[in-house]
Amino acid sequence: MDLIKLFQIQKELDDRIVKEKGLEGRSLWGDKVLALQVELGELANEWRGFKFWSNDQKPRIKRMLEEYVDCFHFVLSIGLDMGIESSDLPKYIPRQYTISDQFKSLMAFTNEDGTPMEWEDLLGSFLGLGHMLGFTFSEIEKAYLKKNEINHQRQEEGY
Repeated sequence: MDLIKLFQIQKELDDRIVKEKGLEGRSLWGDKVLALQVELGELANEWRGFKFWSNDQKPRIKRMLEEYVDCFHFVLSIGLDMGIESSDLPKYIPRQYTISDQFKSLMAFTNEDGTPMEWEDLLGSFLGLGHMLGFTFSEIEKAYLKKNEINHQRQEEGY
């Protein structure tokens, strides 16, 4: 996975949205954090593994990958807000004992005072979740690029 390329692509989308929506000078940090948390919830919903009350716990793999890359857009965007524009893949990709724990760790990636964990830790935990869900770096990058095209098309259509 080429993170430098993905950062550049994400920056183009972020810059376009800020310009076209008239958001120059406005902090979007809190909204991006909330958006990531919402997308993580949508991803968990497609995973279904926490739904102990349901007989249908079969993951929706295609939808999971789509939701995962929605999350990835915000992970990269948050990194850009933190001044990070390039990164190597982390050498250590943290994984919790369960997928549920991995989700909970990512949902709480800001401290009580609102300051974030190190971005590299966020990325590592996020990639760890992807690994636990069965996604390869190649699948993630391919799906990210496809969704990025859709996101640009949506901007053209007034989304």
